[in-house]
Amino acid sequence: MTRVNAGSLQLDYELRGQGPPLLMINGFRRSRVVWLEPLLAALSPHFRLVLFDNRGTGNSDKPEGGYSIEAFADDCAGLLDALNIPTAHVFGTSMGGMIAQRLATRHPPRVQGLAIGCSNCGKGSIAPEKRIWELLRLTPKERMDAREVAYRQEEAYVTDAFRAENRPLLDRLFEIVNENPTPPHVVQGHLQAIENWDGCGDLGRIAAPTLVITGAEDRLIPAANSRVLAKGIPGAQLRLLPDAAHFFWIEKPRETAEALIDFFSRLG
Repeated sequence: MTRVNAGSLQLDYELRGQGPPLLMINGFRRSRVVWLEPLLAALSPHFRLVLFDNRGTGNSDKPEGGYSIEAFADDCAGLLDALNIPTAHVFGTSMGGMIAQRLATRHPPRVQGLAIGCSNCGKGSIAPEKRIWELLRLTPKERMDAREVAYRQEEAYVTDAFRAENRPLLDRLFEIVNENPTPPHVVQGHLQAIENWDGCGDLGRIAAPTLVITGAEDRLIPAANSRVLAKGIPGAQLRLLPDAAHFFWIEKPRETAEALIDFFSRLG
């Protein structure tokens, strides 16, 4: 466990690989364990990966309050400060994509290049069907552990075909998640942060070169939201990965890595 003072709390992190720094921000209730090895192995020869556990997850501090997209963005800036990294490429997925947007508008000098995955800009975005949204809100209760929650939610995260063909991978992922589960009070804090997120009016302020990427079959944050992001951010590029859903980097690690490497390598 490697923890550092990121300003208002301690964050657990690791550095991996060689090259320009790439800060990777995961999403709702997830620590860095969800990136998985295929994506990290493909990226690490090209970037110095800055991997960390968001506020409330993994081995980072789990305060009772203080959960907002702005607070998460400030945590990221504080982490970069603590690691003496003045500027970095940034890749955020889902809630992490919201955090990445806010980092780019709240701390613009820190973001050299920006990749926003399977995300939206907040209030007024295209919502998932009600059943999928209700799955997202599941939290462990009584005898239900984080692993059981993950099994109930999996249809919101990956395609049916991937679930059928990659059962061992998903089983192992859910075991890892269950080893250090996100506490219920943090889950509620993350949900509140998402529900209060309002960044649509700020898309035009994002100055960093931006790639918007998502799975074309995302049920949780429909791909139409990525089209909104790409249209609203000046000069943004849009990449839709076919036959992939919300966890597109798990379903399509090679294609995801190639897209990130190609985009960020053009920026230096």
